[in-house]
Amino acid sequence: MCTVSWRRDQQSYDLFFNRDELNSRAAEQPPIPAQHNGVAYLGPRDGDHGGTWLLVNEFGLTVCLLNDYSNPWRPPASSPRFSRGHLVLACAAAENHDAVFAILRDQPLAQTLPFRLLAFSPTDGPMLIHWQGERLTRHDSTSITPPLSSSSYETDEVVSVRVARFAEYVRTPQKPKLAELAAYHGQYRQTSGAHSVLMQRPDATTRSICHVRITGENAELEYRQTRRTPSGPVLLEPLTFKLPLRLGASLAR
Repeated sequence: MCTVSWRRDQQSYDLFFNRDELNSRAAEQPPIPAQHNGVAYLGPRDGDHGGTWLLVNEFGLTVCLLNDYSNPWRPPASSPRFSRGHLVLACAAAENHDAVFAILRDQPLAQTLPFRLLAFSPTDGPMLIHWQGERLTRHDSTSITPPLSSSSYETDEVVSVRVARFAEYVRTPQKPKLAELAAYHGQYRQTSGAHSVLMQRPDATTRSICHVRITGENAELEYRQTRRTPSGPVLLEPLTFKLPLRLGASLAR
């Protein structure tokens, strides 16, 4: 249950990600600097399984995950499930889109529920990978446009409403402004809480908003948790982390 949107400016970009989760799940852990195969990255962690839904590494590559609730395919009941959050961690050292796709092909997908994985780099824009249960497909195209969203509750209706609200907040979808994206991801309406981008319903809420910003020679990750209240989720003070980009990974503005 998530919503992601983004904007590009030459070889810099901003990406926002709302993570929605059931109240029964453990509290998530804020981002910590880490390394995988000698590559530095930043990313929060899931409190139940230790995976993540988003990370950004020193190549300026962001990888984030959306569950595919509309797909009925399930792994065989006799095989153990592989947590989708560990797919993102497996890509932590990837330098580009090709590396992300190669890494995913080697994962135990037959034990993994359907998902969409978005990768974004300073030079390549968006790549969307879709595991449908029988095949893994890759799309590299400017036709991949924001927002992308998922919901376990009334999937088609909720996603449709969130996409429509993007048009309410963003005047020029091809070139959204930073303030427009921030306002969109903070959008909540008490009368339709489950359909909001910053959502809250009796059994679930938006746990956090991540804002990845590739600018100059740094990757910045701003992380904001939420607090449930009777009138809706409230954003807490942000935590900001910086990661120097590897030389040559991104060009300055």
